[in-house]
Amino acid sequence: MDASSTRCALSVRQWAAKTACASRSWSSPNRVNPTRQAPNRKPERMPKRHVPKLARRWVTIGVVVRPLGTKGELKVRPETAFPQERFRPGARLYWWRPPAPKPSTPAEPAPLTPRGKKPPRTTPPQECTVEAVRPHGNWLRVKLQGIDTRQQAEQLHGAWLMIPPDERMPLPEDEYYIDDLIGMTVYTESGERLGVLKQVIPGAAYDFYEVGPHLIPAHKRFILEVDVPRKRMVVRLPGEE
Repeated sequence: MDASSTRCALSVRQWAAKTACASRSWSSPNRVNPTRQAPNRKPERMPKRHVPKLARRWVTIGVVVRPLGTKGELKVRPETAFPQERFRPGARLYWWRPPAPKPSTPAEPAPLTPRGKKPPRTTPPQECTVEAVRPHGNWLRVKLQGIDTRQQAEQLHGAWLMIPPDERMPLPEDEYYIDDLIGMTVYTESGERLGVLKQVIPGAAYDFYEVGPHLIPAHKRFILEVDVPRKRMVVRLPGEE
């Protein structure tokens, strides 16, 4: 999750134009800096909770929208503020296909394997390497090594492109990935427990942390301490400063 900083990452369109900072028009908040204005970058995000546990251990940096052309190229929607770094030629990624939704009507039972067990509905992420990339509007045109035909590219339709969490971009001091903030126990200065941080709500000037009935601005006046390893935050409620 990446916020505004002195080192600005490029949006896809601006990457093509070689300008300086990410565009808000195609971005959404993904990291939080309580000492600055609201972030304006696209996330490198952990998958949502309804996906299998295996996929939650990864960070999504792009989604394959569809094949392009006949030579195995893919139209990719980036989910990162660093597309020029994540999709550079030679970069190692992992692709993963979400499981097909369960049918709403009864269907034939899944075939059994020789050991009498149903086959898995999804497979582990598969390693791949970026061979070539170029901007495609606000998207990317990506060629992966070993994907050389449209038929092969069709197999990746809808796939998520991911990296392990320990490969996320390091953040400057006092900036945090939203995934690290969600689930924190929040206390007041006096030690009163307010509850658990449920979500980060984007705002015009700054974001808000939803903690029970409270909406706490992500600003240094209100966010006094953030302890990621201990999943603990100390805040000052608006109106009490």
